[in-house]
Amino acid sequence: MITGFNHTSFTVADIDRSVRFWTEMLGFKAASVSSRKGSWQEEVTGVPGASLMVAHLYGYGHHIEFIQYLTGAAKGVPPQPSLAGAAHVCLEVDDVERTWNELLAAGASGQGKIAYVNTGSASGCLAGYIRDPNGIIIELLELKNSGSIAVSLKEIDV
Repeated sequence: MITGFNHTSFTVADIDRSVRFWTEMLGFKAASVSSRKGSWQEEVTGVPGASLMVAHLYGYGHHIEFIQYLTGAAKGVPPQPSLAGAAHVCLEVDDVERTWNELLAAGASGQGKIAYVNTGSASGCLAGYIRDPNGIIIELLELKNSGSIAVSLKEIDV
């Protein structure tokens, strides 16, 4: 039985760049950055010869882990949002356009563009997908009124 939700993890090519971007630009706090070696890494990940650098960041009620494979890293391009298994983090912002521009200036890249949401539970909001410097998709969401999102974690008793 599940007893809790611990963290969300993303594999990155440059852990230092991720930690810097997520702490300096997004306001997360880094709790630790450390190496992980030993056969248990290979056993857990299924990646032969895996050795890792792992960072744990906290912010906005969430724990995010970044993993950089020092050995055993696969090469490729970050997945498109439409690829099954692709993921994104959604961050609420007070001014989506200003935040978008600040993140672009800090090394992020646009995945799409900012758009007005006119259907669904986020109707009335502004949203856009942007990628951090390692390709992680971040949805920036500017809420327009308190009733625009049908489900808020603050309102759910899970």
